[in-house]
Amino acid sequence: MKTLNKELSGWILARVWLNSLEETARDFHGTYPKPFCSRAYEHATGAWLRILQDEYGFAVKKSHGIREAVENYIDIGVRAGLFQDPSSFKIKEINPNKVEISILVCPYGWSCKDSISRGFSHRDLTCARIGCFAAAVKILADIPCNYEVTSVEGEEGCCGFIERA
Repeated sequence: MKTLNKELSGWILARVWLNSLEETARDFHGTYPKPFCSRAYEHATGAWLRILQDEYGFAVKKSHGIREAVENYIDIGVRAGLFQDPSSFKIKEINPNKVEISILVCPYGWSCKDSISRGFSHRDLTCARIGCFAAAVKILADIPCNYEVTSVEGEEGCCGFIERA
């Protein structure tokens, strides 16, 4: 039997809630839960940024483009302890309307792996991490975006893209 510390217990709880959110979205929206989950990620990202700003005094920088919004979100995420290091992400601008993002280490990756083990492909995933990046672009740059997961490697990370809707 493995020992669970509080941090690991917190990540297990996050995994359970993310899986439950996606399963519930599938219960009500069939095989395409992304619009529902995307809206949930937008609410979560907005709430997180408001709390950081209003309660902890973080400056939330507005952005002028997709890449800049992703970079600003990573910056505040590192400063607030959500992300360990900006080198955990690779961003490649395909064009001003599309950014490819690689998440090299993802604590939510096991939630995605759980969905894949239930028979879904990476294209079916709602991906909390990339979904919150897309939500941050909408909030920080006022650019509505779509996103898609292109590969999943569990905790080792995932890849996808964010593009203007």
